[in-house]
Amino acid sequence: MINYKVADVIADFLEEHDIRVVFGIIGSANAYIFDAITTKGYTQIVYMHHEQACVMAAGAYFRTCGKLSVAIVTAGAGSSNAITGLICNWADSIPCIIISGQETTYNASNHSHLRMQGIQGFNITEMVQKVVKFATILTEPNLILQNLEYAYQTALEGRPGPVWIDIPMDIQSSKVIKNELSSHIFEEKKYDEYDLNQLLELLQTADRPVIMAGHGVRHTQVKK
Repeated sequence: MINYKVADVIADFLEEHDIRVVFGIIGSANAYIFDAITTKGYTQIVYMHHEQACVMAAGAYFRTCGKLSVAIVTAGAGSSNAITGLICNWADSIPCIIISGQETTYNASNHSHLRMQGIQGFNITEMVQKVVKFATILTEPNLILQNLEYAYQTALEGRPGPVWIDIPMDIQSSKVIKNELSSHIFEEKKYDEYDLNQLLELLQTADRPVIMAGHGVRHTQVKK
């Protein structure tokens, strides 16, 4: 494909993972992504009035049908507005992918010592890293598929939660060769059974055992 861009990889990824609905607000820093998804025509974009609502809607979508969704926001205040929704999903162990637009890689790298990068950019991944399972800024176009796959699987693996990929404008429009993209081989973590055995022993020896199960128990019963 002569004009195959990183933004097109995102649109294809959504189709390949049967992600039919995403939530977002368009801005100058994420316009390529919106255009690619619209052109592809597989995934519906639900336009919201606030970025906080975008992320909460993505979380609500998973709560209702058990399918992962995506929130797409722009740079600057578009990213910072999403943080309340992000923390909501983090606290409730709700998986979702947040994709944010960002100023160009030139601004992100050469202005990293400044408060603001370019017109309205700032280091959003550093800000949210404590309330996500994975956060990265994409600096190499050929790593887009690898990052998307890792984000998708990390969000769902183990204790679910949100993940964040920040993509500069020039990276979104960068041309790539589809069959040369790096992909990620995800090795699922093996959890130690010791804690479960200890829990079973405590239940068997307790006089009046009580289990206070959180809402996550219900999520594990929803078919992914």
